Amino acid sequence: MSKVSTRPPTQDDSDLAVSALRFARRVHLGQYRKQTGEQFVEHPIAVARLLSDSGYDGSLIAAAYLHDVVEKTDVELDEIRERFGPSVADLVDQLSEDPDIDGYAARKRALRKGILESGGDPVIIYAADRVANMRDWHKIAPEDRPACGERLGTTLDERLGLWTEDVEELHELDPQTPFLGEIESELAALKSETRPR
Repeated sequence: MSKVSTRPPTQDDSDLAVSALRFARRVHLGQYRKQTGEQFVEHPIAVARLLSDSGYDGSLIAAAYLHDVVEKTDVELDEIRERFGPSVADLVDQLSEDPDIDGYAARKRALRKGILESGGDPVIIYAADRVANMRDWHKIAPEDRPACGERLGTTLDERLGLWTEDVEELHELDPQTPFLGEIESELAALKSETRPR
């Protein structure tokens, strides 16, 4: 598992992240989160902020800003590689779902499997992404969650099951995985909100 860099961020690191954020803002323009109705770019910004607040920088932050670009826009991986370099493009590639896999849960499981097999930086971004996604579900009133699930092609129960699998498999990979504690806390809170009273 990658450790937090102890070197100060360089100007190149900062420029890369700023460029990635600008690009993400432009290509996600006009897209909105199905969960919250917020501008879509607020999600990759939230993921990047989690990473930045934990001391990560450089290509990890850039990839966090860009992690949904290939999935959600017409931008292809070659353009990411050309603009942001091979390390960022490789991270984005590993974090992108395979659109040829049918079924919400099957796509999510295949994505997780590939990320966990690759290890390292993709796992860290993936874990931060889980936290940001769960926090989005917290913003939705419980009575509105079934409709949100429909918009996403899933249900909250299916999501809770997939997030439970995330926790189990991340623990198995490395109990010290960054953001694992936050995933567990968010998951426990969502589960408690969905229990019948």
